[in-house]
Amino acid sequence: MAATSMCRSTIINFPRKRASSIELPDATAWLEYLELGMSTVYNGNNVQYEVQATYRPAYCDDTEINWRISHPFDAYRRFRKQLLRRLQPGHLCPAECKWLHSVVKNHFPKPRLFAANSLRTTEARQQSLIRILRTLQASLVNRGNQGCDVLVRNVCYDFSAFILGDNPKLPDIMVAMATSRCSSDQSTRNSSASFRSNCSDCEDCEDTSPCDNYMYGRTSGRGYCKSESGQ
Repeated sequence: MAATSMCRSTIINFPRKRASSIELPDATAWLEYLELGMSTVYNGNNVQYEVQATYRPAYCDDTEINWRISHPFDAYRRFRKQLLRRLQPGHLCPAECKWLHSVVKNHFPKPRLFAANSLRTTEARQQSLIRILRTLQASLVNRGNQGCDVLVRNVCYDFSAFILGDNPKLPDIMVAMATSRCSSDQSTRNSSASFRSNCSDCEDCEDTSPCDNYMYGRTSGRGYCKSESGQ
């Protein structure tokens, strides 16, 4: 029997500056109507961190699409590597990519050699992972960030692919998004395969700073994301 540990933390509301006259791109707009949660599923020595998503389009009150997608911790680490490549400094950026790069690099839960699947470790990872996902989501729908193509296009596609995967409900989601004028770019499917490739544990073990009980904030003052543990 598989056991499940639920993440009951509330959705983080980020105080962020928005230009009301700026419309979100189709591939990003649907994320405004997405609620994310996470649970930890145990099956013997196999631990999966399950994203629980609910899509409620603004113009379709009777439409609510729910799905779940599970990833092992290694898949989240590969996702981290992909994000760091996308967000690395050097591109022309009027957005907060530099801050996001720091968040993903320094506050992602670290791999552990011992007690990696202990209840304490998995619960701490779960809390950290969902906070990072919600932080990314908040930045993607921030109107003030829409001037950066790297964030709006590449990071958005990678994020969408990670939380959608090969979910069989994807066609229903696409229809609902089109109906609610929030259609998503089909390219989210194409990038999902990159997160399922094999990767050794040492491949992305970079030096990161601890984040136990540490609050990290945007230098621009647009908001913050709090990490309860560095596990």
